[in-house]
Amino acid sequence: MEDTHGKSNAGNHERLRRSARDLIDHGVPPPNHSGTLSVDALQLLYQRASKPESAADALKLLHELQTYQVELDLLYEQLQANEHEISEELAYYKSLYELAPAAYLIVANDGDIIDGNQAAGVLFDESAQPLIGKPLQALLAPGQEGAVNALLRKTKEQDSGTKGAASVSVELPDLRRLTITASSAVSGDCVLIILTEAVTDSARS
Repeated sequence: MEDTHGKSNAGNHERLRRSARDLIDHGVPPPNHSGTLSVDALQLLYQRASKPESAADALKLLHELQTYQVELDLLYEQLQANEHEISEELAYYKSLYELAPAAYLIVANDGDIIDGNQAAGVLFDESAQPLIGKPLQALLAPGQEGAVNALLRKTKEQDSGTKGAASVSVELPDLRRLTITASSAVSGDCVLIILTEAVTDSARS
């Protein structure tokens, strides 16, 4: 079996075991993130260590327990580092989404808005938060519902194997033209949308 980095779990465990033994052999005490031995376990080890015939086995068992302890501590530290790295990446991509100059929406398959960034709020002349829960069609000029429904159907076909994104041109209540480019999310339970305002002839001049 392999982990997400393509290395075998057996290989990772062996490297962890070597690191733990190196720490113990060099006299580094375990950080004790994962707890200590119980009183009963310590008493049993003491009893075995007190008898000459079982002292060697007791010391060997103690060393194994110390090794397992350090392995758990190293694994705990690695999990903490991974969690911190994932949190930083999530915050980074979240800021890219929220502060992007392009208007982004995430809508359910029925067209209701799940999320939107700041640029989307500016495009529709309201903050991004009140957009949540509204049907996308409600933000457009009357008569655009058919075009939006057709777009959502195309994105659903993408989920069945069609490549690329679908797009449609619609009109806003203030007569601005808008291009909606959409693609189905990998999970298939929502649609990712980019909104691009069309440049009119007057704007070009």
